[in-house]
Amino acid sequence: MIGKCDNCGLENVELMSIRIGNSQDMQNLCNQCRPADGAYAY
Repeated sequence: MIGKCDNCGLENVELMSIRIGNSQDMQNLCNQCRPADGAYAY
């Protein structure tokens, strides 16, 4: 998905929807802002 990052405000970047904590709130974060996950967490 392409859009604006909710955290840093960059526009026209690829986003992932991340669930915040245990709540139902979803936040769209770019690659720089989202937390590292799985095998890609160097």
